[in-house]
Amino acid sequence: MKLRVVAPGSQASVKEHLTKVWQQTGHKPKELDIPQVPEGMGYLIGLFWDCKRTAEPLTYGEVESWSRLTGQALSPDEVWCLMRLDDAHGRAVRS
Repeated sequence: MKLRVVAPGSQASVKEHLTKVWQQTGHKPKELDIPQVPEGMGYLIGLFWDCKRTAEPLTYGEVESWSRLTGQALSPDEVWCLMRLDDAHGRAVRS
């Protein structure tokens, strides 16, 4: 489910609508059960959004260029994580 989509006949996003339902009923809709980022990995989300500038999938070349231009040195494991985040983002956007 796309939580950022505006609900039909409303000006609020699906997430905003579901959050209001939760507040009014005290029952959290299952659609709002979003996995938490593992402790110590949150900085990767920030790096991902700094690097991600288009709707197109990231390429290793783009990550390397971004790293060089920003002076943000990345380990191979961090690059792997950024690419997996991009894969997950792409699946979420298409679902």
